[in-house]
Amino acid sequence: MDPITRIIVADRGLSSSWRCLELGAGTGSVARWLAERCRQGRVVATDLDVRHLEPLRELNVDVLRHDVVGDDFPGQSFDLIHARSLLANVPERDTVLQKIVRWLAEGGWAVIEEPALILHDSSPYPEFRRLLEAYERALMISHGCDVRWARRLPLLLHDAGLREVGMQPTLQLVGDGGIAEQVWRTALGQAHERMVALELIREEDFAAGVALLNDPAFVDVAMVLVSAWGRRPVS
Repeated sequence: MDPITRIIVADRGLSSSWRCLELGAGTGSVARWLAERCRQGRVVATDLDVRHLEPLRELNVDVLRHDVVGDDFPGQSFDLIHARSLLANVPERDTVLQKIVRWLAEGGWAVIEEPALILHDSSPYPEFRRLLEAYERALMISHGCDVRWARRLPLLLHDAGLREVGMQPTLQLVGDGGIAEQVWRTALGQAHERMVALELIREEDFAAGVALLNDPAFVDVAMVLVSAWGRRPVS
């Protein structure tokens, strides 16, 4: 997903002096890219688990163990705040979004990218529909994940007070043998036992859905990455 993120952030006018916050930085690929381009500014990379972020300290990145729900930053601290695949997984997502807006400096940008499982409902493959419907329910039961929340992001950003709101959807395909398919194979494999144990899907239906990935005639949309952005107005 990084190439998409880089284009969107660069189009917001990224400057070498910007103060940037990367929430849920993961392995730090976006934070590293920001540090290389904001050498006169500041980059803060946060996560609950910062083991993979420690090498970024050599690039003058501030690495913080940070709970986006319970922890805070001073108001108007950042010119750019980016998060990807974070808020959909946090039940307090609407409250966190309000915090993100408070952390933005005047003229600063929020770029929020979240997964949306909103197209499998109309898939022509019943086995695939059943598989992703069960996976969606498993995510909700597991940690309150809402994979449809991202569809509302532009409206939520506007209602939070941001302007110049925009959105870019990016399709994730399965059946084409690409990277996204490999990610989905892994994710479904990890969730397999729990999905069956919770009786969200029968074993034979799970197997039938996964078997589609090996069918040369199969290709479909698994997910849409919704990239949305907005700018805090200058008073």
